[in-house]
Amino acid sequence: MRWILAAWFVLIVVLAPLVLQIQNYFVYSDSPFLSSTYQSVKVSDVVVEYFHDDQSQYSYIYVLSNGSYNGSLAELNYSLKYLQGAKILTPYQILNDYNSQYLNEVEPLVGSIQSKLMPLHELYLNLTRLRDALLDNFSLFLFQLNVTYGVPLGLHVNASPRLLEEFKTYYFLALQNYSELNASRVAGYLTFKNPFLVFFSFNNFTNRTLAKSFLENFNEYPLLIYLLTKHNVSQEALVDPHSYAVDVVEKEIPPPPFNLSQFHRNYTWLFIVKVPKNESLNSINRFIENVNAEVTGHLPIYAQSAFYTEQNLRLIDLVTIILVGVLLVVLVRALLPIILLVTGALLGVEISYTLLELLTFSGYQIYYISGLVIPPIVFGITVDYSLLFLYRYFEELRKGSREPLKLAFRTAGRGALFSGLSIAIGFSSFVISPSPLLRNIGIALLVSSLSSLFPVIGFMYTALRSVPPSLLAFPKRDVPNTEDPRSNYLRRSVLLALRRKYLVIFFTVILALVSLYVFATHPTNVNVDEIVPAQSTSVRGLDALSNLFNYSLDYLVIKGNPNSSYNLLLNITNFTIKHGAIVYGPTSLGRVVFDRPTAITNQFYSHNYTLTEVLIPYPVFSHGAIAITEGLMKYPVLVGGSNAERIDIVDSTVFEYYHFVLPLTVLLILFYLTWILGSLVVPIRLVVTLAISSLVGVAFMFAVFGSVYWLSPLIVFALLFSLGIDYDMFIILRIKEEIGTEEERIMKGVEKTGLVVTAAGLILSGAFISLAFTDMKFLREIGVAVAFSILFDTFIVRPILVPAIMSVLKQYNWWPHLRADNS
Repeated sequence: MRWILAAWFVLIVVLAPLVLQIQNYFVYSDSPFLSSTYQSVKVSDVVVEYFHDDQSQYSYIYVLSNGSYNGSLAELNYSLKYLQGAKILTPYQILNDYNSQYLNEVEPLVGSIQSKLMPLHELYLNLTRLRDALLDNFSLFLFQLNVTYGVPLGLHVNASPRLLEEFKTYYFLALQNYSELNASRVAGYLTFKNPFLVFFSFNNFTNRTLAKSFLENFNEYPLLIYLLTKHNVSQEALVDPHSYAVDVVEKEIPPPPFNLSQFHRNYTWLFIVKVPKNESLNSINRFIENVNAEVTGHLPIYAQSAFYTEQNLRLIDLVTIILVGVLLVVLVRALLPIILLVTGALLGVEISYTLLELLTFSGYQIYYISGLVIPPIVFGITVDYSLLFLYRYFEELRKGSREPLKLAFRTAGRGALFSGLSIAIGFSSFVISPSPLLRNIGIALLVSSLSSLFPVIGFMYTALRSVPPSLLAFPKRDVPNTEDPRSNYLRRSVLLALRRKYLVIFFTVILALVSLYVFATHPTNVNVDEIVPAQSTSVRGLDALSNLFNYSLDYLVIKGNPNSSYNLLLNITNFTIKHGAIVYGPTSLGRVVFDRPTAITNQFYSHNYTLTEVLIPYPVFSHGAIAITEGLMKYPVLVGGSNAERIDIVDSTVFEYYHFVLPLTVLLILFYLTWILGSLVVPIRLVVTLAISSLVGVAFMFAVFGSVYWLSPLIVFALLFSLGIDYDMFIILRIKEEIGTEEERIMKGVEKTGLVVTAAGLILSGAFISLAFTDMKFLREIGVAVAFSILFDTFIVRPILVPAIMSVLKQYNWWPHLRADNS
């Protein structure tokens, strides 16, 4: 048997290097858990496929550098080697890109104005060419003047009879409606097709100098064109119709309100680095470490979360070992059992991480939250089960049983196995959840719960068979007594519960209702400072970014022609502009809203989809950006972008947990425990008491932290509804062994398992309180809430509330198999 024990220790040594590298397999971004059913994913596909906009395929890193422009840019270029496929967007390039996009979007309006001006522009060009030709052949111009104004005065003009006849015909016809002067001008224009003739009169047509100067300095083209076409246009419109049209449109629809001051303030320059959405977080962390600037954005937040998680993981492991070790010294008071318990727990953690690492070869990705909660879960469960087994072994040794180890394994080992399977069954509801994120977390929780059984059933059993009982007692002579004086508290608690059972139940119900109210009325958040410490560069960068270019982009997609949904789009546009957004779509360009369809409306229509781009005046993932995006998602449109992806994951995960996973967990636990215990009442009572402990823990978390991270209450419920089964199972299985009246059995069961339950509760809460020593707020929330819930469950629910309820139910606890009073 000792060689088997040696094999367990060899396994511990072999697995250690693998486990030390586990954080390299953690995934921090939400992107891998986006489902194709999420509206944000559908929008991304539509935008890329039909509108050829690849912005949704990239992430943007914001770099705030202090120093000169050229120096900052040079350093940034040097640090770019740490990123793959990255491209720097300078302030000037960003401004130019937005301006180019603006010109492209207003091109239909510009084109419409320009097309109306083009005939006049062509006329202007013809007139300038005519003027140049007259200057080159000035004598021809003088001849035309002599005919136009000399013939009506009766002067002799050397011209062909045919030309004179044509002129006189036009002249006499014009005299019917015009004066002699104007009739001469009309006749001259119609005869020579030269509108410059109309600027002379009978008094000055013979003045060669005047005529020459007139042609050389002529600039009255708007007047001339008005005389010819009755169109009143400016010189600028005639010379450059396109520039004039752009100026007209810009006056009505101003360009994007971006300028250099949004990228440069005091000594700070803002640069944006464009990277692929799947850029390695390790690469981003190396970039952050080597660039002398504050770096923020979507991926830097996740990258720094990875960095601090790695640090916190070591801290969690160390604090867990220290706290659990101290508690074991106080509770067990024997050296070798403490060593065996800690070794078994470490083995459980190693097995759990190794199995998850093996799963990565089949495509599984370890979400970092799953990886972080595994040490306290496995450590706590393994020590709890091993302690149950060990205490029962000590009890049988002190009773002088013939085969104490076999008897302990058959009773306590059976209880640990049943409890472990019940936890695994509870976690299995995660695995079949429609939510990709819950499935991922569920696999990790399921692996951790099953991994906790190997050290108990295998290692602890082997170790106890290999070690003489005398060594287990060291430094004392006898093994620890399971009927410790500390169990007096349990005896008094049970007596109180049995005597004041209705009062206990009443006050518990009041507490549960108050906790439920707190849970229902207190909001959660998705703030980045929950997953990244406040002192990190990404959080500091977000604060600094609020004074610079801090926009995040949302995409809105509607299926169908924009004209059919114009009023809806108009309402959305007004909503977003009211909140400071800049909107480019069928109903708006920038902050200019169109009350009716315009020439640009169809610019945002393709393949039966209508696209609107909303620039939200807050950084991605910030409270302001999330609030506006949530407001947009209330409209009957599809919303995409990084903010929408975040909201989709949060909303879907929370909805699926409370509407699918939690109810399924309850049903699976009820079914399993009813089958194991032969009672329907005990499982129902168990679920109710677990709900009370969970609600009290969550309410305590809200009372301590105020608004908490969206995932924190969910994790607390998930852990309590699985881990909390253990202590109840320990008590119930022991009650079933006892004899006497129902109240006597309850008292004996709680007394004899109470010390184990108390010790296990203290150890498990100690394991989770290690999370409170981290610098990540959401881990502190989970650690404090779970630890408090376990302590409340250990010292209030199991020794007081459970006996009170069972005392009221009496033999009906075991319905439909009613137990007889075997006193």
